[in-house]
Amino acid sequence: MSKKDLQETIQENISDLKKTFHHTSDLTVRKIKTGFKSSVEINIVYLDGIIDTDLIQEYVVKPLLEPFKTVKCNESLTDQINERLIEAADVKTTTQYIDVIEAIVKGNTIILINGHRKGIIVPSANWKERSLEESLGERSQMGPIVGLTEQMKTNINMLRSTIKTPDFCVEPMEFGTFSKTAVSILFIEGIVDKGILKEVRKRLKSLKIKYLLNSKVVEDVLEGKPRTIFNLARTSGRIDGVVSSLYEGKVAIIVDGFPSAIIAPTLFMDLLQAPDEYHVKAGRFSNRIIRMICFFLAVYLPGVYIAIANFHKGDLTNKISKALITKNELLPTFWEIALLLFIIRILLDASYRIPKASVILLSLIGTIVIGETAVTAKLIHPLSLIIVGITTISSFLLANRGMLAAESTLRPLFLIIAYFYGFNGLIIAATIKIIYMARLKSLGVPYLSPLLPFRIQEWKDTIYRGDLQTLINSKHTYPEEND
Repeated sequence: MSKKDLQETIQENISDLKKTFHHTSDLTVRKIKTGFKSSVEINIVYLDGIIDTDLIQEYVVKPLLEPFKTVKCNESLTDQINERLIEAADVKTTTQYIDVIEAIVKGNTIILINGHRKGIIVPSANWKERSLEESLGERSQMGPIVGLTEQMKTNINMLRSTIKTPDFCVEPMEFGTFSKTAVSILFIEGIVDKGILKEVRKRLKSLKIKYLLNSKVVEDVLEGKPRTIFNLARTSGRIDGVVSSLYEGKVAIIVDGFPSAIIAPTLFMDLLQAPDEYHVKAGRFSNRIIRMICFFLAVYLPGVYIAIANFHKGDLTNKISKALITKNELLPTFWEIALLLFIIRILLDASYRIPKASVILLSLIGTIVIGETAVTAKLIHPLSLIIVGITTISSFLLANRGMLAAESTLRPLFLIIAYFYGFNGLIIAATIKIIYMARLKSLGVPYLSPLLPFRIQEWKDTIYRGDLQTLINSKHTYPEEND
């Protein structure tokens, strides 16, 4: 790839291509003699296995095999073939050797003509992809069920089928010095917040990597530094979830090869929402409040229990104290909770690592280890098991919205604080946590907005789901970083 321009001799170009691709067996070169009296030597180059060979045969090879004469002396043979013979859409020409390499890698077919320093790029990619399926990570009882796929073009196609306006914009980018990966910035002109769009472009342009192996790299650069346990950019695998965010003035980023879109900015109140809320009447005022309560339970409940057991046992009646606090069990209350949380964490991790056929066996073993047997043997107190069970279930409610990392980090931290300092320590730690969250910003937007700073006009879609007609017709605005 040291040469900048294509060579005039076709043999030199083919030799350079074979060297660049290290003489790989799937680099195919199809030689053709065409033109009037077969006077023109043409080579068709492509990577076998990733192109549509029927398309190339029908719209490239067949037309080229037909005899033709050059009619315009002032027009190059390459341009005449491109404009009159190749029966394919979006055909391009290039004189740059690196453009030819990148085109072949992306599944295009290259036409090289002897005696000409220009190549013709014909789109012919035929990437294998799965059929459209339900979004398994964000299931809902009502509304569209189709999720995004690994192919960027398919995802943009589905989004355009919903957002039928010329204002829907797709801005392509590429990342990777060793292996390039396509990334698209999606937004709706006239609705998108200009400041957010500008900041997204700025942060993405700062990304310098050899290859893009996962979309988390893009998510991290959008969140900025320093890193935090809270998600300042979230992912969504649902078409309606991405579309709704775009209509709210946000920006979506799709990375080719990954079945999800990154949505920014992401605020704490966004994580309490669910797609099916906009399709059903039930839970309009209660669903998000319940999820917020579950977030507090997942973070604080074990710590509160430990604080009561260590510092306020004497404030309880004798009957309640015997029922709720460890007495004859082998382990102290703190170590009961810590051990149960540790075992639950192991079970969760193992359930994703073992074969599906073994999940039932794992569930059975887990039930035996931390269930009735442990209680009967007086290893742990029954209430400790209930506390950990409620904590685990509550943490799952927001897991698919990206809150699992924050909950998993804060829970043991508050547990330790409660063990040493009781409720006084919990109150101080909770205050520090709120101040910390209030200082966080997602692309310059305060993370706790519209709670902090207080913006009453934005409350119509936060703690509760407001009237749908009002939500659709209202314009979402985001406070600036210096507000």
